[in-house]
Amino acid sequence: MKTTTRNNRSYPATTWFREQTATFADRWAQASWQENGDKTLMPLKQSIRKYASCINELPEGFLPSVFDQHLAVLSEGYEYQILDIIEDLGDERFLCKNEQHEYFCVWSHSVAINVNEGMTAFLTAIIRLEDTSETVSAITYGPVIAWTSLCADDFYRLARNIARDLLKLKGLSAVIRRDPVPFWALWTLSGIPRAMHGTEEVCTCWVEGRFTENPETHLSTGWKRDMIGKRVRLRKSGSKPFFEQVVIYDTKTMNAIVLARRNSYLEKLVDSLKTVFVAQADKEGFVTPVVEIALSDVFRIQPEYKKWTSPFDREDQRKEEAKDALNPERKAELDVFNAAMKDLLPYVNSGTIPDWKKLAATHSLSNESLESLKDMYEQLRKKLQ
Repeated sequence: MKTTTRNNRSYPATTWFREQTATFADRWAQASWQENGDKTLMPLKQSIRKYASCINELPEGFLPSVFDQHLAVLSEGYEYQILDIIEDLGDERFLCKNEQHEYFCVWSHSVAINVNEGMTAFLTAIIRLEDTSETVSAITYGPVIAWTSLCADDFYRLARNIARDLLKLKGLSAVIRRDPVPFWALWTLSGIPRAMHGTEEVCTCWVEGRFTENPETHLSTGWKRDMIGKRVRLRKSGSKPFFEQVVIYDTKTMNAIVLARRNSYLEKLVDSLKTVFVAQADKEGFVTPVVEIALSDVFRIQPEYKKWTSPFDREDQRKEEAKDALNPERKAELDVFNAAMKDLLPYVNSGTIPDWKKLAATHSLSNESLESLKDMYEQLRKKLQ
């Protein structure tokens, strides 16, 4: 078997992959797993209904292709994998890594197409051809579903919310094998770009634990204090949403959450409270904006941190609505501006320039609002560079 070597690792040549793939041709042509396929797929029926709103957004012909792939997984022992693309090895070979840091050399034309389109992680059924101590040589069977801003670790976090026990016992591949439908539904988020601030990804990250004494004296200046029932929220909002830091604690039990929108901010905040804050094991969390959309819009569940923040968020919203009721014109203008800003964010994240005339016409923006939007766009572009 001819190989190529890179970074002290050897990878099979494309000719070897072709030869190995040819041995499956007859089996794939027969597709014996299609016999009684409707019956085999019955366990997915309820899940298809549950995620119908997302599945219906996917291309025509999507379901038949992933159904065939699923039947092959069940029949032939192929395995689902979500892989991060680490390196292009050339000749449609890619060094990839799963959430368990197992490395794969995958030969796939479909993966190559997705890489050219800017995708960085993908879900497919793989066939292990050869395992070595360092890398698994593999080919793909069936569709390759790819994303630009989700990674294998994100899918692991998402799987914890739908099958925590199975995930812990048998891993992510087993969770997908049991019910791939929610992971198919996540393809609706495939093109959403990552939200970055400089070199750091914007996220919501948190640690739950307990305070040994009142934390307020250990915080710097600039924190706003709110209280609902026995819970206190201390919030430092900053000039942009991704600068926000939050501490919420129960004055009776002293149970608490420490939260920030960037990892570096969370580390500094926890460090500033280290003399009075005891973190609880397995109570750390991390969600990017896309993961949060996946949880709320696809899985219809809320991130764990929301159990702490939701009461305060509702009160904030109530106050804003009361303020808007006193000034309905301001609210209408703000709604229009926010809608335009939402359409603008993908251009900010991707570093591209929007069609300003089209954006203004779509949202009926005044010249003043359009200029404000342009100024905000330039400021965000500079911040994210």
